[in-house]
Amino acid sequence: MSTPRLHHLDAARAVLLLLGIPFHVATTATMILSPGLPGWVADPAVGVGLSFIHSFRMSAFFILAGYFSGMASARRGRRRWLHDRMMRVALPLVASVATLALVQYRLKVMLSVAWANGYRGLPVAFEHLWFLVVLLAYVFLYALRPRVARVPDPMLRPLLGLDRGAWPLALLALAAWGAALAVTIQAFGLHDNEAWFEEQLLLRTLQYLPAFLLGALAWRLKLGDRLFAFHGYWPWAVVPPLMAAHFLLDPLVRPHLGWTENPPAMLQVVDSAIAGALAYAMALVVFRTLAALFGKRHHVIAFLVEGAMAIYLFHMIIAMLVILTLARLGGTGSPAPTLQWLGLSGLVFGLAVLCFMAVRRVPLLALLFCGTGLKQPAPPHSTAQPQAPKACNPGENR
Repeated sequence: MSTPRLHHLDAARAVLLLLGIPFHVATTATMILSPGLPGWVADPAVGVGLSFIHSFRMSAFFILAGYFSGMASARRGRRRWLHDRMMRVALPLVASVATLALVQYRLKVMLSVAWANGYRGLPVAFEHLWFLVVLLAYVFLYALRPRVARVPDPMLRPLLGLDRGAWPLALLALAAWGAALAVTIQAFGLHDNEAWFEEQLLLRTLQYLPAFLLGALAWRLKLGDRLFAFHGYWPWAVVPPLMAAHFLLDPLVRPHLGWTENPPAMLQVVDSAIAGALAYAMALVVFRTLAALFGKRHHVIAFLVEGAMAIYLFHMIIAMLVILTLARLGGTGSPAPTLQWLGLSGLVFGLAVLCFMAVRRVPLLALLFCGTGLKQPAPPHSTAQPQAPKACNPGENR
């Protein structure tokens, strides 16, 4: 019996995509541009908004990736699934590094000469491309899993926290992972910075590994319908205090409270523990909300999912161009930086969508930046019905 399609997961992928655009618009204006746009840097709404988006977006994405990896691997077999991942993830990554990363480097240097060294002296800027490298690492890790489960399912089920009384164990496990990661960073002096790209990739891989494994575990235990539409109340109860504590410790928010950007080392460990638990609880809240709103297929959501890869790949360049133009036009003293942020995010999104619409009209570009195969000409006098296009996104088809 086939698994029913969960349409709200398409909405989840679209929402997570859209949230990446205002996130990178703001980080470009406050962290890459030097000096950053003064109004944005001083606006607490921008700092809190960035902290809020960052608290769950990528964790929720990798939960989806883990679930779809389990589903597609089981349905297609490992070889076909890996071939699909090479086409849909690895090829756009290679194409982007060879083209978009070079353009991003030039724009990044124009935003601030501090970035002139590039990566190991090479004129490339990876920026948002790291998530494709991490996704590929998880794909290969998942492909190497043993065919026979070594740990009984009943022992793993509590880690999802979906059963009555099991959620404290799930949150404690995630908090312990986050705290251990923070201690490791401090002990070895690791850098979560593109200047040390290998270290950044290692840290991001370790940071989001639990999320991917939770998604894969949900598929293994056939609990996707519960995970992505969880009816329990505990996430709604634990998110507010965890989010409040995270705001107090997050370097994105602390300057707006009149405190130093980074808390003491011990509090950084505490914040990493809180962030690990918060990310999962917030993901459950987001999934449940979208399940209530999107129970059926929506054409707009389907369009956004189809173009997710291209929209995401191109939006960073557009964001840099928009912020660079704003800075050079002197639009740094806006009396309403929050509205300016939202307006420019909408502009970047619209231009990225136009890029996707242009790319998908050229078969070679669709192959390189969407991972969709080159269209084969229909045989003469064929009466076959045309096939629906594959989704242009880094997630799995279902």
